[in-house]
Amino acid sequence: MKLNKTICLAALATMLIFPLSCSKDFLNQKDTTDATEESLFKKLDDVIALVNAIYNTFHDNDFIIKALWYEANFLTQDFHNWGSDTFFGTYEIPTNFGALNTFWIRSYAGIARANSAIPIIESMRNDKILTDELADRLKGEVLFLRGVFYYYLASEFGGVPLELELATDDGRHPRNTQDEVFAAVAEDMTTAASLLPWKEEEDPKDIGRATKGAALAYLGSAQMWLKKYDEAVTTFKQLDGHYQLEDNYLDIHAFNNQNGIEDIFSIQFIGQDDMRSWASNTHWLSTFCLPEEISQTGYAYADKKLYDSFEPGDTRKYATVIGPGDEHPDPAIHISNYTLVKQNWGGMNTCGTLAHPWKGTDGARSGYYGVKTWRDPNVTGNPGNNVMSSQNIILMRFGEVLLSEAEALFRSGNEGAAWDILNNKIRKRAHLKPTTEPDFMAALVDEYRHELAGEFSFYFLLRRAGEAADYVKKYYGIVIPPGHTLMPIPQEQIAVNQKLVQNTGY
Repeated sequence: MKLNKTICLAALATMLIFPLSCSKDFLNQKDTTDATEESLFKKLDDVIALVNAIYNTFHDNDFIIKALWYEANFLTQDFHNWGSDTFFGTYEIPTNFGALNTFWIRSYAGIARANSAIPIIESMRNDKILTDELADRLKGEVLFLRGVFYYYLASEFGGVPLELELATDDGRHPRNTQDEVFAAVAEDMTTAASLLPWKEEEDPKDIGRATKGAALAYLGSAQMWLKKYDEAVTTFKQLDGHYQLEDNYLDIHAFNNQNGIEDIFSIQFIGQDDMRSWASNTHWLSTFCLPEEISQTGYAYADKKLYDSFEPGDTRKYATVIGPGDEHPDPAIHISNYTLVKQNWGGMNTCGTLAHPWKGTDGARSGYYGVKTWRDPNVTGNPGNNVMSSQNIILMRFGEVLLSEAEALFRSGNEGAAWDILNNKIRKRAHLKPTTEPDFMAALVDEYRHELAGEFSFYFLLRRAGEAADYVKKYYGIVIPPGHTLMPIPQEQIAVNQKLVQNTGY
């Protein structure tokens, strides 16, 4: 695809002209379809609209759910798909799987918008339309967002083409290596961190935008991918004092605790009057993961092995997965209040019963369901009622950073400090005693699983650590075909860019 100013004009045609200090309101849209290049980038609102358009790139349900949440969870086998996308159970992902093509297209659209924005910001700085302070911040946000797109592209596909400036050719370029992509992520995040404020320095109206802490978190993870463990330790330690673990694990994903003290970077969503219809500012992950007995969907369900794997007393268990006979742990969620439960189950307040587990009308589900996506009390799920959620989606939080820091410490030779994080921070918050597992990496994988299952990173961290194939074989007896720890390059992209080479085994 050709990455040029045409893309930023198209972005502005449907994006936002709104002040920078506007919290989730920066997601609101204003029609500018009649805008021309000559009329744009002459005032402050124009460039802010372009930067906001990059954030808006995340707002696609296939992108968020099928190309990120699926891969982070279905590939671990701790969650399964009831619908047509059951190929995750065999790792035979079709090269024409539409969600991966959407992921590729939208990621490069966001990258194109970022590449368009950088020279515009500098030009407007030189013309005194932007102050140096605002220009620095906007540039920091742009570089951060570009880095995030490349971070997830490389996490899923390995090497992808690096487009770091406006293309002057047809944009059909070969793949860079995975290391080259993560090195570019690290460079973007380093610069972004030098330009962005800490979360606590933001105006409250700006919460949800990129921060120094978010850039450092992704920088540290990119350094981990590059096996620069000493550097990653130094990076991660900079976040100490700026973020905290929630005292109560259940509070991390609470609907009334969005952008909380543990949240480092979230995709921001806003509601609308009609929560039944599709919209770019809402998502259907909540409904997607509800039991069919509540929502008549139930496409994503948990494996009983995940449920059984938690140690007794681990407070993360019921905040992650519940099953037959379990009440929902969130006091804001009352299973007995759902319309279909009242009609068909006598208004009981548990996720099915031991005698009659909620396995769907065909009995094909496990009866166990994720809780982290089941936190929005406004989503009732049944057809004709509220199915779309405005709850933010957390992509990076402090619990993940601490576990990554522990891995970096271990790999750089400081095993004592690594165990300290595992036992005295992560497990302590979960109300657990120090682990008796003597092998650090085995203990770490166990904590990655129980800390991050049902979120947006577990499988990627397994792949980063070189543990994905062993994990799946150990817990589920599945041998991943050679090369299939990576996702296939979308066939549609190879068709238009024959310089792209498919991943091994596809």
